[in-house]
Amino acid sequence: MKALKALVIFMGILVVAGMGLVGYGVVTKLPRGAGKAPAAAAPPAGGTPATPAFGAVPVPVPAGARVEQMAVAGDRVVLRVTGGGGDRLIVLDPASGRVAGSFVLAPEAPGTP
Repeated sequence: MKALKALVIFMGILVVAGMGLVGYGVVTKLPRGAGKAPAAAAPPAGGTPATPAFGAVPVPVPAGARVEQMAVAGDRVVLRVTGGGGDRLIVLDPASGRVAGSFVLAPEAPGTP
């Protein structure tokens, strides 16, 4: 009976030590400042406030069309626009705020392989 009691105490100590090691591992793997609230953006060294890379950029959408879907593909944003004379995909470059290109989705002609 003494051996069983000692074994239970030993395993309890192992459980507590294991939980402590898991907690330590989680804390050390977190990125620095992950638990802190984000600070306000500091101005650059020159003293002027930071400006965004681009402002409000108009995206050409045909009249009567509407954006049905948006997806991120690598470093591009793709908008699926329907109506207004057909369907199209508009590819945006979020880094520069420019329209990178667009694809007009046209029905395939009969007999085309």
